[in-house]
Order: sequence, then structure tokens, then C-alpha cells
Amino acid sequence: MTKSVIQPDTYPQHFRPPIGVISPKTTRQRLIFTTIGVILMVTVMSLFNKALEYGGLTWNMFSQLPMSFLLRAPVAFILQFFIVQKFAGIRTSRYQVENPIEYYAIRVGFTVMVMCPTMSFWSNIIYAGFTKDFVFIWLTKMVLNWGFAFGVQIFLLGPLSRLIFRKIVGNP
Repeated sequence: MTKSVIQPDTYPQHFRPPIGVISPKTTRQRLIFTTIGVILMVTVMSLFNKALEYGGLTWNMFSQLPMSFLLRAPVAFILQFFIVQKFAGIRTSRYQVENPIEYYAIRVGFTVMVMCPTMSFWSNIIYAGFTKDFVFIWLTKMVLNWGFAFGVQIFLLGPLSRLIFRKIVGNP
């Protein structure tokens, strides 16, 4: 009995999104799509967390953004590309939906479910260190970040990253 071989640059049938969902099909496209998403999301989430810390947005925060980005983006990229995309794809495939909007919302939900706690944990380590209140600070940041991350990904950054992706790659 022979096993079917899945080409490395294609998604298995059960990972494929419904018709109408813009999704990368090759490893190169995944790299491009992940890079776009990480750049946008890490930038916005860094600004959001700075705004929480300082009680609102200020111009000074934009000068702190490059360092914050450099500390978070590599971790976010590795998590997203190697772990979260596969996890979200597997979990989303368990829901038999044909509506692209439902599929997208479920996929984003699973992505944020993993990325938010891990990136909040990482940010807490690099900015606050391990203190006696570490868990409480992490849980608070995670709760605040989750709602914002889900909303901004669904309504702003997800559509924007797909638009940029289509401009670079075309319609895969």
C-alpha cells in the first residue's frame, strides 16, 4: 500500500479555504503573506500596548516603535509561519463552512487564540521581566490585547494584508 505524497508547496484538501478566500498556495507565497501580516500586526499591537502603558497615543511612541518592532517581529514571524498557520488551518478545517467570511472569522479566532497569549507573554518578559506579579500582568495584557487583536485583524489588518499580498503576488 502506497502513501499519497503531498507536494510541499500545496495545502492538503482539508486545509484549503472555501472559494473566495485569498490564501497563499506556495511556500514563497506563505513567506510573503506572513511577512506582510507580521509587519502590520506587530506594528499596530506595539502601538496599542504603548498607548495602554502611557494612557493614549503620543508622537513620542513612534520613536519607540522600531525597537519594539525588532524585539517582537522575529518571534511573531517564527510562531506564525511554523506553528500558528498550521494549527489554525487544522482547527478551522474541522468546521465545514462554505461562507468565506465565516471561514475567515474562525481562522482569525484560532490565530489570535495562540498568538495573543504567546506574544503577550514574550512582551511581558522583555519589558517587565519576571516579577512577583508576572502572571497577573501577563493575564491582564492578554485580555486587553485579545479583543483588540481580533477586531483589528478582522476589520483592518486582515483585509489590508490581503490587498497588499494581491498587489505583490497577484490573485493566487
